[in-house]
Amino acid sequence: MRVAVIYDFGINKGGGDFVMLNILQALLDAGFDTSLVTSSFNGLNEATGFFSKDLHGIETEHVKVPRFVKHPYSIAYMAKKAKGMWDFYVFSDDIPKCMSDEKVVCYMHYPHVARLRFKQYVATRYSQTLSGKIIWWIHKRAFKIFYPSNGVPNNWLLIANSRTTKNHTLEVFNLEHKRIPVLHPPVASSEIALRLKDGNTRKEDLVVCIGRLEPEKRFEDSIMAVKSLANIRLSIMGFSYDKDYLRKLRRLIDKLGLSDRVELLVNTDRSTVLEKLLRAKALIHPTPHEPFGIAVVEGMAAGCIPIVRRGFNGPWIEITQEGKYGLGFSSVEELASAIGDAVENYDSYNIEAITLKALEFDEVKFRNRFVKIFESFINTSTLQAIT
Repeated sequence: MRVAVIYDFGINKGGGDFVMLNILQALLDAGFDTSLVTSSFNGLNEATGFFSKDLHGIETEHVKVPRFVKHPYSIAYMAKKAKGMWDFYVFSDDIPKCMSDEKVVCYMHYPHVARLRFKQYVATRYSQTLSGKIIWWIHKRAFKIFYPSNGVPNNWLLIANSRTTKNHTLEVFNLEHKRIPVLHPPVASSEIALRLKDGNTRKEDLVVCIGRLEPEKRFEDSIMAVKSLANIRLSIMGFSYDKDYLRKLRRLIDKLGLSDRVELLVNTDRSTVLEKLLRAKALIHPTPHEPFGIAVVEGMAAGCIPIVRRGFNGPWIEITQEGKYGLGFSSVEELASAIGDAVENYDSYNIEAITLKALEFDEVKFRNRFVKIFESFINTSTLQAIT
């Protein structure tokens, strides 16, 4: 069975790339003749290097996409070129209309089509400036030319990373509940937990934030929260996506006089991220609208107490289970109180239970379940039997 994964590594560095690496590995391990169709010449190598993955055996088909064609339209361009050449296709987030006759599986972090309806998931750069609003207005109309917006064929299988993503996609496409299974994304939980068990690092009065450096993440709330907490340090780590936001964070750190206690680690390597997690007592996830939150699980595997924003989001509902495996907050004041308690009373928390919860999301379990769902879809060729 020949399978093509159509994806560009490096467009959304971080969790999205890690998911697709695991999907490629799952297909290879299951014996599928798997190819990566991509417009990026270095993206796969950079992703495997960052996450220390070995994917030898993947055939790569490079498609030259015109420079003016940007994501997600570049995916539609590649799909048109690849159509009819493989038995099955795998996409991330959205499937182009041109694949309507093909057998397709799509793993959704949070699809573009849902952002067209749920405005709270639209990036700040497209919602708060005139130029951004114009671009988004054009995008909303162009997107519907290349991608479906009111239904999907039965020969497509959509897999959601969370209940939030599932519910929003069901509403957009007006689908029955059983049409979209939920498969939580993979996390290197076992690897991280083993390093924690080794005991080579000691916990410090340190809290961390991990995520793309963009306004939607609300990292400024974490900075303001630690201002009143003497002797507690904060590390914010992530890929740079918005230079203006990065400057804003740096100005805030200087303004509050926190340069000795708050650090910004931009585009840092994976080993540094894991080292910080293993030394930290808590991980803060201040993002209001987060479908899942891989970084939260990574922190839990490293023995960090997760402190997440309350609301209809993955970290609060599906990962910490509304406070059962961590703490929640709704304001900067509550966040400061939670940080103080987590750091001061760290030894009183059931860290073992938090770590065990993280292991439920381990990447091996993800790969096994993905293959099971994929093979079930192949055998039925319809969504009706997928649960």
